[in-house]
Amino acid sequence: TGTDLANQVGVGHYHHIFYEGCLTNFAIGDDGEEEGSLLYPKVQYTRMEEYMERYA
Repeated sequence: TGTDLANQVGVGHYHHIFYEGCLTNFAIGDDGEEEGSLLYPKVQYTRMEEYMERYA
């Protein structure tokens, strides 16, 4: 209660974004089961299994 309003608003945004994950909790597509990599089809993504094969 000892901080100014701007600081309280900033802390509130950080709480919602990083603690609750508000920016990542949304459905993609009509049925909500689309993969996030479909948003940018021109980007070449590396799957975790492919990446970890480097260290096997």
